Amino acid sequence: MTQLTINELPKALQKLLIEVEQTKIPLTITHEGKPLVVIHPAKNRKLRPPFGFMKGQGEILGDIITPIEQPWNVLQ
Repeated sequence: MTQLTINELPKALQKLLIEVEQTKIPLTITHEGKPLVVIHPAKNRKLRPPFGFMKGQGEILGDIITPIEQPWNVLQ
């Protein structure tokens, strides 16, 4: 784990963030000898497939083939 004082931070921040991303090793920032912040690399989110991601999640509760007994009054 890399350590850095708060005074050294502004000069090297961009370079160190890129290094953390590439090496996957956390960076500790200290202030007066005490750890202040630990920067970990971000985890890549797993993308879900656009189609079929809910396959098997639905449930049919009745007969979907036969017509209903009463007509709809939608157009009246």
